Amino acid sequence: MTDMFTVAVSRPLAVGDVVAMFAELIPPGLPIVVQAAGADVPDDVGSLWARLEPTEDPVWPLDLVMWVHECDLGPYPDLRVAELLAERFGVDVLCGVDPAVVDVDPHDPFYSLALIGGRWYLASTAGTRLMGPYTDGIREEPGDEPVKLIRPVVVETH
Repeated sequence: MTDMFTVAVSRPLAVGDVVAMFAELIPPGLPIVVQAAGADVPDDVGSLWARLEPTEDPVWPLDLVMWVHECDLGPYPDLRVAELLAERFGVDVLCGVDPAVVDVDPHDPFYSLALIGGRWYLASTAGTRLMGPYTDGIREEPGDEPVKLIRPVVVETH
């Protein structure tokens, strides 16, 4: 199984700390590659590859761009990683939302799941600093809003 996803966290993290966290998550002996921002993707990304990328949002200053291969993290690996990040580092986490987990429009790219203080919420990233300024060719969006929590949700990650 191969999955690629991004999660945003509420404070910067060190590469070594993230490597140690992933070593607890995946089976022993599988290679882990974690890189600092801007690094080129290596030819061999191992079983789990992640790059720590800064964002423009001071509330969510770090994105972890991840690729998971050859290690089964269950049906929702991004949610498992989010929970581990929150538990290990005491951070809040934003990740994608799967319509199988929470009833949302699968074509709306601005829904996220937010793990805030140990509770899951459906959130909207539309117009936020995470998305940055953008245009659809007709209108311009400044991208200066905070992430909006819509409602609490129950999320089963296993």
